[in-house]
Amino acid sequence: MAYVTARAHTLFNFCLYLPKQWSENTARRERAQIPEDVVFATKTEQGTAMVTDAIGGGVQFSWLAGDEVYGRSSKLRAACEDAGKGYVLAVPVSFKVTTPAGRKDAAALARLVPARCWETRTCGRGCKGHRDYQWALVAASSPRHWLLIRRKISDPADLAFFYGHAPGLVSVSILVKIAGKRWPVEECFQQGKGQAGLDQHQLRLWHSFHRHTVLSMCALALVAVATARPPGTPVPWAAAGPGTAAGPQAEPGATDQPGHWRDTGKLPASADEKPPADMGLIRMTVPEARRLLALPGHWAGQTFRDAWSIWRRRHQARAPIPPLPGTTPSHRNLASKINTERPSPGKKTRTVVPGRGPNAATSERS
Repeated sequence: MAYVTARAHTLFNFCLYLPKQWSENTARRERAQIPEDVVFATKTEQGTAMVTDAIGGGVQFSWLAGDEVYGRSSKLRAACEDAGKGYVLAVPVSFKVTTPAGRKDAAALARLVPARCWETRTCGRGCKGHRDYQWALVAASSPRHWLLIRRKISDPADLAFFYGHAPGLVSVSILVKIAGKRWPVEECFQQGKGQAGLDQHQLRLWHSFHRHTVLSMCALALVAVATARPPGTPVPWAAAGPGTAAGPQAEPGATDQPGHWRDTGKLPASADEKPPADMGLIRMTVPEARRLLALPGHWAGQTFRDAWSIWRRRHQARAPIPPLPGTTPSHRNLASKINTERPSPGKKTRTVVPGRGPNAATSERS
C-alpha cells in the first residue's frame, strides 16, 4: 500500500501474501518460523484489512485507488463507504453495474456511450508528459456511484473500466485524477526496488523478511520526504517573487521559495507563445535525492554536488518533448495539443444515463 499526496508519495504498509499450500504445510511453516496466528488470506482480504487498519488508526486520506484485484471486492468497497471514503477502483470488463435500465456489465455499457460523450482529459503526469485519454462517465442507479470508462486515443478499442464512489458531490476531473493515482503507486515499488533495496534480500524467515521490508520502506520514506516540496512553496505557474521564476497567475497563500523547488518551467498557454529563455528545473526526484545523500558532506563536496544537481535538472527540464504523430517537434505543436485536448474550465461534462431515451446523456459540472 502506498500513500500519495500532491507533494510526494511513498510506501505506507504491506502484508506478505502466504499461499494456501504454505499455510497448510506444517513443516514449511516451522522452517520459515511463521507465527501460528497467521492464517491464509486472499489479497482482497489483506487489502481490506490494511484499509480498515488505516481508517481505525486515524490516517488522513479521502480516496482509495486500486487495480482489478481489489475492485472486485465488495467488502473493500463497503469498508470505504461505511467510513465515508471515496474510491476509484479498476474493474474487469465483466463487472456488473446496476443502472436505471437494469443490471449490465461494463462492456455493454461502453457500447451505449454516444460519440459526443467522450472527453479528452489528463489523469496526471507520466515519464513522457501528461497521460491523456478519452473518458466517459456512466451513471449508476445510486447517485453516489459511477462507472468511469477510459479509452486510449490511439486505439479506441483499448478500454479500461473504473467503479467509483464519492460521499458527496464530485467532478469528473477529480475522478479521473484519482484513477491516475495508480501511477505513483507503481512508481513507489519501482523506486523502492531501485533506490531502497526493497527486493535485494535472500531471506527465508518470516521475521527477517518483515524487518528487511520495514527498513527499506523507512529508507524510501526518508528520501521521499527529502524530495517533497516544502509547505507554502508556490505551485508551478504561481506569481513570481524574489528568487522565484515568473508565472502567469498567483496561487492564494503562496510564499516565496527558492526557484529550484519548483516543477518544470511553465507550459505554453497559446500556440503563438514563444518558449521562455529559462525552462527552470525539474522537481527533485527520489533517485536524485538518494544520490545527493550518498555524496560526501564536507563543504567543497556539498558545493560541487549541489551545482551538479542543478545543472542536471535544468537540462532535464529542457529535454525535447516527443512530437505527435505526423507533426514536427516544436513549441507550437505542444501548445496546440494543450489547447485542443484540455477541457476549458467552464466546459460541461456529459454523463451517460442508460434507460432514459435515445439521447441518454445529461449535463454535469466539469
